Amino acid sequence: MDDQTTIDYHTFFQKLLEVVPWPLMIVDTDLVVRFSNARALNLFEMSGSLDGLRVDQVMTDPAMLQFVRQCVETRSARSKEYTRGNAGVGMEWNVTVTPLAHEQTGQELRFFAIVIEDFTELRRLERARRDFIANISHELRTPLASVRLLAETLEEAIDTDPEQAQAFVEKIENEVHHLTDLVTELLDLSRIESGQTPMSIEPVEAELLVREVMARMLPQAQRHRVQLRTEIEQGKTLVAADSKQIARVLVNLLHNAIKFTPSGGAVVIGTYLQSGGNTQGFFVRDTGAGIPPEDLPRIFERFYKVNRARSKADFNKPGRLGVSGGGGIGSGGGGGSGLGLAIARHVVEAHGGRIKAESTLGQGSTFTFTLPVTRRSDAR
Repeated sequence: MDDQTTIDYHTFFQKLLEVVPWPLMIVDTDLVVRFSNARALNLFEMSGSLDGLRVDQVMTDPAMLQFVRQCVETRSARSKEYTRGNAGVGMEWNVTVTPLAHEQTGQELRFFAIVIEDFTELRRLERARRDFIANISHELRTPLASVRLLAETLEEAIDTDPEQAQAFVEKIENEVHHLTDLVTELLDLSRIESGQTPMSIEPVEAELLVREVMARMLPQAQRHRVQLRTEIEQGKTLVAADSKQIARVLVNLLHNAIKFTPSGGAVVIGTYLQSGGNTQGFFVRDTGAGIPPEDLPRIFERFYKVNRARSKADFNKPGRLGVSGGGGIGSGGGGGSGLGLAIARHVVEAHGGRIKAESTLGQGSTFTFTLPVTRRSDAR
């Protein structure tokens, strides 16, 4: 047999604590921290070591501190969830206190393990899943109910009123088209989020992207009696972009801007070179009613729709707030699918850029995004 190896149990025990995937502290009956791991140190945003500190010097939440004290006093094992900050936006922790005991030289010493599991991201994902199911159910239920009602009415009118029956057929086709667009955008967003949509990144002139999209959207602007113009700065700058995907982003932004700008208003699409020269900016600016400040942080979320007076039809109805959203390209009505801006954000971020929105109620909105500058020699 090999010679017995001397083990440094203190170091060995500390390394075991570091293996635990959650923040962990071991305290005594006086609520003094005897051992802790690096995750606990990071969780409480403290420097140095927690060892030797009292629990009330580490934990600042009164309810959480009272819970730990009760567990230690009653020598009981318990778990409890706590929310720090507002529900849904704060930290959500599960705190577990477990009594530990060992005997040494006939004297029983008691210690307690405090484990803190961070459920914040898990709860966020659960809420996102519930919101997604609720939103997609709502988005599908409305057109499906319309199709069913139209089909029933069509069945009654097909023999007695051919003209009315034809009108119902066209409405059914419109609803089916809306459903098809919704499913297509859902699939596109899923592929982009999972990285399954390959990007053909090539050097392309910023001005070329803008002018091609403007030419496509000019007829729509003219139909809505909205002035569409460009403001191009450093347009010859080459950006690293998938032309098709970035054109989709610009079309989406222009589509929304035109849709939510009243007749006689203006929409501007343009470029600007950011300071430092490493990124090129693109923007779409409208003179619509604007977006409420409380909605701005969420407009790039999937299915998020803003209750705001931006719909063209509502500009002609004083005193009425319209219902509009971040609808996708080709979305009908004032609402859209609520996926277009989410897709735009993921496309821009896949290029290494950033997208944002600024708005002033009663004056309009400006959407901007950036792309990295490149050279023709960088093409592969």
